[in-house]
Amino acid sequence: MNPAMFSGPVVEGRRSAASLNRFMMKVYGLLAFMFLASGVGALWGMGKGLQVVGPHPIILAIAMFGTLFLLMAVQKIPGLNLIVTTLFAALMGASLGPILFALLRTPSGAAVLSDALFLTMAIFFALTLYAIVSGKSFSFMGSFLFTGLILVVILSVVQIFFHPPIFQAVVSGVASLLFSGLILFDTSRILESNEEELTPIMAVVSLYLDVFNLFVSLLRLLEIFRGEE
Repeated sequence: MNPAMFSGPVVEGRRSAASLNRFMMKVYGLLAFMFLASGVGALWGMGKGLQVVGPHPIILAIAMFGTLFLLMAVQKIPGLNLIVTTLFAALMGASLGPILFALLRTPSGAAVLSDALFLTMAIFFALTLYAIVSGKSFSFMGSFLFTGLILVVILSVVQIFFHPPIFQAVVSGVASLLFSGLILFDTSRILESNEEELTPIMAVVSLYLDVFNLFVSLLRLLEIFRGEE
C-alpha cells in the first residue's frame, strides 16, 4: 500500500535547494504529526476502541483503504487534505490496538515493543541520512520493490492459513528488508521530484507507510524470536 509506487518514474527538473529544503521540512513535519495521530489512535484501539476494532478488522481495513483513496483525491485541497491525513493515520494506529494490547500482556511484550520502536527509528534515520548525504538515485529499485511488495502480500495471505513460526519469521524478515528499501526509494524520489510531480501529502504518506510497515514487520519478528527464547 504505497502510492508512490504507482506514480511513474521520476522526471527531470529538480527543485531548487531552497524549495527542496522547505518541502522536506514540510514533509517531515507532517510525518511527525501523522505518527502522533497514529499514537493517539493506537491508545484508543488498546482501550475504549478495543471492542470496536478487534471484532471488525475487515471493516477497519475497508475504512483505511477508503480514506487513503480519498486522500489521493483531496491531496491538493488545503485543510481538507490535513483532516483526511489525520483520520488515515489515526485509523492505521487504531489497527495496531489489538496487537499491542495482546503483546503488552506477555512477559516480554514491553521489551519487544521498545526494541521494535528503537530499531524502526534507527533504520529510518540511517537510511534517510544515507539517501540525503550520498545524493544517489534509487529509482532503479522501483520494479524490484514493486515485485517484492506483491510477493509480501501473497505470503501474508498464505500466512493466514499456514503459519508456523519459521514461516512467519521469513515473511516478517522479507517485509522488513522490503520496507527498508522503500524508505530509500521514496526518500530519493522526494529529493529528485520537481515542483509539480509530488505533493507534500503524498510524499509524507509514502514515507509513513514505509515506516509503519517496517515497524509492524520488526515487531512481529522480535515477538517470534522472543517467544522462542
